Amino acid sequence: MSRRSEGAVKLLKELLFENKLTAVGLVGVIGFLVLALVEGVSLGRLTPYNPSAINLMEANLPPSPAHLFGTNFEGQDIFSRVLAAIPIDMGLPIIIVALSALIGLLLGSIAAYFRGVLDEAIARVTDVFLAFPGIIMALAVAATLGPSLINATLAILFVWWPPYVRLVRGRALEVVSQDFISASKALNTRFPYILWRGIIPNVLPSVLVYATMDVGTALLSLSTLGYLGLIPPTRPELGSMVASIGLNLYTYPWEALLPAFVVFLIVLCFSLLGDGLREMLDVKVRPHILIREKVEE
Repeated sequence: MSRRSEGAVKLLKELLFENKLTAVGLVGVIGFLVLALVEGVSLGRLTPYNPSAINLMEANLPPSPAHLFGTNFEGQDIFSRVLAAIPIDMGLPIIIVALSALIGLLLGSIAAYFRGVLDEAIARVTDVFLAFPGIIMALAVAATLGPSLINATLAILFVWWPPYVRLVRGRALEVVSQDFISASKALNTRFPYILWRGIIPNVLPSVLVYATMDVGTALLSLSTLGYLGLIPPTRPELGSMVASIGLNLYTYPWEALLPAFVVFLIVLCFSLLGDGLREMLDVKVRPHILIREKVEE
């Protein structure tokens, strides 16, 4: 077994056995991911009812053995709609965070390595984005593009990358100042090699911690846009399901509270997992874990 494989196994053991809350978060995240994958691959066969089928004869039914989460005002089975929404509400936030982290790794590393005018330009653009509340900017972009799931995703992605650039740049500045980077520059080592072997391994733990906790925030933002009507209600999405209850919340509370509770569980699991990763990986907490790979041609 390689050194990296042994490190991954050791990390998994720490996550499962050293912190019970982190273990709960890890198991919960894996469970939701498996559920999303199975539901997505099965093309809806996992749901007991057609999540889009309208049956006004069974509208607003309370939770029961026949309808575990009850039905909404159109007679649609809420449990089936929640299951159909999980691949969307799990997959899209992960995609948003992954792409934002990738953009942050590239731009932040470039800014820290080359400095000068390029660093200043990237920093100023990042500051402009961070000067405005992200959800407000995402709302404006989504409203401009028009209500749709893809447009809502693009709107969130448009405002989601700047914090990663700032995080990576700060960490990368510490790495670039190290002697092994200076030595690699003296040997005329190409920047892509330094980036891949020297900078990214050192900043990745912090990015991984932030990204894990950020998935829950991205989910909340997506649900917020759905709640505000920027995702068509015909598409099963947890935020849209919460919004569809309208003024009948006190009369039929299960129609909003149960989808909202699922959002809460997903966010909680990612937060618990991210907090545990922070304690084990973040260089601010455990600086000895900082990887210093020898960079040479």
